[in-house]
Amino acid sequence: MTALATTGVGSLPFDRSVEAVRHGVRAYDIPFCPQLPALDGDMVREWLGADPRRCGWSAGRDRERPTTWEAFLAACEAHNLRLVKLQVTGPMTLAFALERAAGRAGPGRATCALAADVALWLAANAAGQVRALAERGIDALLVVDEPGLAQAASLDAAPIWDPLRNTGAASWGLHVCGPVPWDLVGEIGPRVLSFDAVRYEPGPIAADLRIAWGVIDPVAPDDFVAVAARIRRCVAGRDPERDLLTPTCGTGRLSPARERLVAAVLGAAAATVRAELGADVR
Repeated sequence: MTALATTGVGSLPFDRSVEAVRHGVRAYDIPFCPQLPALDGDMVREWLGADPRRCGWSAGRDRERPTTWEAFLAACEAHNLRLVKLQVTGPMTLAFALERAAGRAGPGRATCALAADVALWLAANAAGQVRALAERGIDALLVVDEPGLAQAASLDAAPIWDPLRNTGAASWGLHVCGPVPWDLVGEIGPRVLSFDAVRYEPGPIAADLRIAWGVIDPVAPDDFVAVAARIRRCVAGRDPERDLLTPTCGTGRLSPARERLVAAVLGAAAATVRAELGADVR
């Protein structure tokens, strides 16, 4: 795998599956199965406040496979891909959203019980995708999208993610675009943690934890020079073979032009830092 490999977070702003898949395969080192809010519904609701992102759920997302799935499988075979990224909505974040929609207050035991049930359903769907890829000789990195994870920091929640850990994916991780509850992450034990390195400093990083550094904010992207400088700070003293680079969040509610800009700046900055470090490109 390419050192400091780039990949997307998950959502893209296109309204055609083939176009979205083509972009994901060409613009990133690790292609991913795109989620299209324009077709699939949206996990994210705009919310007033300092942080405009808060998770919700729409009926359009209640389906077994994303609308891009068949186009993605075809692209995997056409490009002879051997490693791709999948992402699923986090069970805890979805449970919080469902509890709010039902008018119930605050996370607690009931939220954990609901999240555990949701995790089983999500894992069954994800396992089907992982198997379909494995039949084609393709490994999957499965990333569970948990922007609301910090709300679970006070709960005994670590076992909730066990079904998603056991889907058969080559590796699995968490994406947290809000504050990271580092102690809880340590208890959950993902192999990869994807987080917003623009807004937040890293906490204690376990020796075996790979980091997907979110180094460019799609809403207000920095220029190439600033992104490259941020990458250098993030990976200083680390093995570049282990870490990944991403935007801080998906671009599903932005424009295709903005997504292309973000991918291009991220890719160019990554290539520059790789060359400086003398990292292998495979």
